[in-house]
Amino acid sequence: MQEKEIDTPPDKPIPGSWTLVVAMARNGVIGRGGSLPWKLRSDLQRFKRMTMGHCLLMGRKTYESIGRPLPGRQTLVLTRQRAWMPGEVESSQGGGRPSPGTVLRSVGELAEVDGRVEPGRAVMVVGGAEVYRAALDRCATLWVTRVEADVTGDTYFPPIDWSRWKLDSQEAVAAGPDDELPSVFQIWRRGEPAGGSAPR
Repeated sequence: MQEKEIDTPPDKPIPGSWTLVVAMARNGVIGRGGSLPWKLRSDLQRFKRMTMGHCLLMGRKTYESIGRPLPGRQTLVLTRQRAWMPGEVESSQGGGRPSPGTVLRSVGELAEVDGRVEPGRAVMVVGGAEVYRAALDRCATLWVTRVEADVTGDTYFPPIDWSRWKLDSQEAVAAGPDDELPSVFQIWRRGEPAGGSAPR
């Protein structure tokens, strides 16, 4: 039986804006052994739908865990390894060798990201932990998939002051054939808190 996709929340990233996208367990785990420690098909479908056409900002380890550039999206990779280059990175011109500006060599180069993003795209910060920590202050919106379980892992979402964020909307997703754990998708915006349960 084909799974019915959940409806996209009424929120579209504004070109030029920064949004942090993360799935994390109740205990803050976001990864284990370089992979996601859960199988949530609905979350992957949502991620594809909501990031399509935009720019993904990620760390080297996240890029290597995906194994390839994701179609229909520009990719920028942050790494401290001076000699590292991805095999190919998606741009508006298609695949092939990485274009200039595809790889950021230091956190300081985050200040140059807006000038490297192709026109009409928002910046979607998609991990891992070090990139989240470095880019959080630049983000006006958080898309958080809160996995309703404590999960064993080795990578954690960095500490965040949730009192500085307002819960804008949330949607519960039950466990099922393609989602091994229940989850809640939340949209947070900078501002005063307005109730709701912050991810733990």
